[in-house]
Amino acid sequence: MTSALLAAVRCDRGDVDSLLNEVEKALSGQGKRVRGVLQTQGVSNGECFCADMDLQVIGSDRSFQISQSLGPGSSGCRLNSGALADCAAYLEQSLTADTDLLILNRFGRGESEGKGFRDLIGAAVASDVPVLTALRPAYVEAWTAFGAEMACELPVERDAVLEWFNAVQGAHESA
Repeated sequence: MTSALLAAVRCDRGDVDSLLNEVEKALSGQGKRVRGVLQTQGVSNGECFCADMDLQVIGSDRSFQISQSLGPGSSGCRLNSGALADCAAYLEQSLTADTDLLILNRFGRGESEGKGFRDLIGAAVASDVPVLTALRPAYVEAWTAFGAEMACELPVERDAVLEWFNAVQGAHESA
């Protein structure tokens, strides 16, 4: 198993949000210090078929609504980049050297354009903190370019993700 510091689970297969939640619970249950955000679906606001997108801060009551209403009939991206930036800044303040894993709900459009969680991921790498995220097929090329040799893709399987984490921890402990 790879000990790449950055790992992404492809969103095109399975329920990736439930998987990230399961991984967080498993590792936190082992006493690991897991930071980051998990995506939850809010209620549909009636203006479109999409539900609100909320990011729940792991280990906290704090959440960030990262979707915005664009009005009836709109078809543009509903991501509120300002709310995502606020979330990233909040997480960067809580990122410490004793963090065992940073989970981020997605590496997507914002990150592929140099925004979103990109600086936070860089701060984690600089602190030698592994990062687990989800990845849509449209952003695979950007992920590969961003992560280079430090990045890998994982299947949507709890055991595979935990195996990756253990390999990273083992490599870190033996260094």
